[in-house]
Amino acid sequence: MKLSIRHFFTFSFLFEVFLFIFTEYLALGVALSLALKYNTASSATVEPLPAWQFILAFLIATVILLIILKYFKKPWLIQVLFYLAILEGLWIFGSAYFNWPEVLYFIIGILCFWLFYRNVFMHNIVIVLAISAISVLFGQNLMPSSAIIILIILGLYDYIAVFQTKHMVSMFKGLAENKVYFSLIIPQNFKGIFKKISEVSPQTEFMFLGTGDLAIPAIFIIACLKISLLTSLWAGLGAVLGFIFLYILFVTQKERAPMPGLPPIILGCLLGYLISFLL
Repeated sequence: MKLSIRHFFTFSFLFEVFLFIFTEYLALGVALSLALKYNTASSATVEPLPAWQFILAFLIATVILLIILKYFKKPWLIQVLFYLAILEGLWIFGSAYFNWPEVLYFIIGILCFWLFYRNVFMHNIVIVLAISAISVLFGQNLMPSSAIIILIILGLYDYIAVFQTKHMVSMFKGLAENKVYFSLIIPQNFKGIFKKISEVSPQTEFMFLGTGDLAIPAIFIIACLKISLLTSLWAGLGAVLGFIFLYILFVTQKERAPMPGLPPIILGCLLGYLISFLL
């Protein structure tokens, strides 16, 4: 498809870019809030997480999920894992801005809205809050050098998992069959925001942005705080530009097909990181 200016003024593009930017910089806000609240900056003596441990944990989690999808095929088990991940993210997010017991009221309120309305809008809100907070959990325990290694390895992994082994596509389809969307759901128009999750599927007029495409750059942005806030901001800007480049690649495909989102986003992160030193 030929790229035109109208592609950048569609509701889906503007909504997707807004959610991406909001997630990345919300993660930065959560990290700064936690640092002020718990004085985490003083815990610099804590040994940072090596890159290989992060990669190993990521691969183990992926293998476990693939095994569950292929051999157990129990929707309730997949949904329980999904809800536990969301609950952990909301707990971290709430802890950044609320004290006890207000954090409990916040989580109960968000979960009640999410489970009662079950529409695209509430789904995306919960995903953004949870992913931004979980990214902080990992990013705070990584040095920028380790985070760069992780970015490069996961970028290569994403490319292989989508274009060669294609197990990432199979995993998404397996989750979608169980109505578990650990991703942002992007409607084509404003009305789609209020569609019920039960009406959403890869065959309908929705696009999907995986949580990995949100979390991995956010983790790097948080790790860059160990250098300076300015470095984190530049890395975030690079991630946004990389995401826009990903969108251009996606809409200009001859035939619409899944694409690995991390490589262009990671490239943008690293360029932003380098520019912060040059300036």
